Parts: sequence; C-alpha cells; structure tokens
Amino acid sequence: MQIILNEKNYVEHILSKKTMEPSKTNSFLNLYARYLYHEKNLGKQSITQKLHTFMKEEYPRYHPADWTTKIETYTNRAQKYPLCQCSGVWITERELQTIEHIQNKVLERLAFTLLCLSKFRNFQNPENQNWIHYSNHQIYTMACINTTAFEKDSNFNKLKELGLIKYAKKINNLGIQILFADENSERTLLIKDFRKLGYEWRLYKGEKFVRCTICGLLVKDTNGRRKYCKDCAEQQNRQKVLQRYYLEKNKAL
Repeated sequence: MQIILNEKNYVEHILSKKTMEPSKTNSFLNLYARYLYHEKNLGKQSITQKLHTFMKEEYPRYHPADWTTKIETYTNRAQKYPLCQCSGVWITERELQTIEHIQNKVLERLAFTLLCLSKFRNFQNPENQNWIHYSNHQIYTMACINTTAFEKDSNFNKLKELGLIKYAKKINNLGIQILFADENSERTLLIKDFRKLGYEWRLYKGEKFVRCTICGLLVKDTNGRRKYCKDCAEQQNRQKVLQRYYLEKNKAL
C-alpha cells in the first residue's frame, strides 16, 4: 500500500518524468482516471481514450483487449472520489518530545508512523479524532520495521501501556487511536512523503539518509555519495547502456 498525499502532483510527476513502477500500473490508472475527471473535466469517452493512449505509449506489450475492462471500471468510478491534495502533515514540538522520551528506537519509529498516519486521516476527515485503520503489515512496512508477528503485537501493547495509543472497543475493529497528538504546540517537522516514514524519523534523529534525486525516496547514504534509490539507479544504468549502444551503432555507420 502506498499513501499519496497530493494525488494531483503525483499524477503530473508520473506523466512528466515517466517514473512509474510497472507493479503500480493499476493503481496509477485508477488515479489517472480521477485526475482526468476532476482536474481536466473530461467525459468518460475521453478518459478511456487517454488511459489507453498512456498504456500504448508506456508499455510495449500492451494489448487493448487485456485492459479494456479494467480501464472502463476506473473510468466509471472516477467521479466518485475527488483527488486528495495534502501538502504534508506537521509534527509539533511536543509530539516530537513525547516520541523521543520513549527511548526505544523501534517504538519511536512505530509511534512516529502512527502519528503521521493519524494526521493524514484527520486531513481526510476533520472529525476523525486521531484514529487509524491499517493492518499491522501496512503500518510496519511504512515504519520500516522488520519483525515477527508476536513482536508487532508486543510493540503495540508497549505503546498502549505508555498511554500513547488505545484500541477500539469492538473486537473486530482494528482501529487505533493516537493519544499523544498535540496541535497546541509549535509546528516543527513537515512530512511530505509517507513511503518510508520510519526513515523520516531516523533522518530527523540525524542518521545518514538522502532523497533519491529522481523519485525523492529516502534511502540510506552508505558511502556519502549516493544519489539514487535502487530502482532509479537501475533505470539510470539501463539508460546509459542504451545510450552507449546507440552511440557505438552510429559510429559503426
């Protein structure tokens, strides 16, 4: 799962930079259809054509028959969901102090992630009151924490014992309410990217991370010279190989 704060900017970035991962094709087409409806005021027929054109230009093995049903589905429901345009969520001074007082690196990352998610949900619904409803897997992926299922539950319980979160009363409700959110304090840290929230916390704490110069993803700066994330580095290498190939081919001619 990927949380996109500003969906309009995301679509426009993909269209201009051509950096979308193939695994995210369906989610992007869904988002692109909504963008065309709400931002470009296009009708269903035009949206359908735009989506097919995008696939034709970006995917060499694209066959219209394989995608027609999906594209029609995305087009038909585009009007139901306006684009989310959140510029980021602010973390306040007291909230940061509360997290730092935990004095446990894993729990700090987890608490920070939960806080960011609750603030995003509050943006989407002003009546939300700091509740989130995500699976453990989704939360821990964004928190950049690898651990066992037992430890996942244990970490949540530790935060509960510290009075930082509480669970929903209904047994079948996976909701968690964040109790240490404090908007009555100075805004200190603006989080604009939710892909690696655990890394955002580690960067704030002074660890060596850099943002990929192409996609902006936070990555560990292992040698002090890193510029790209793994996927963008591979893409850059492929482009260099192609450039050398065509250069040598032209020289041979």
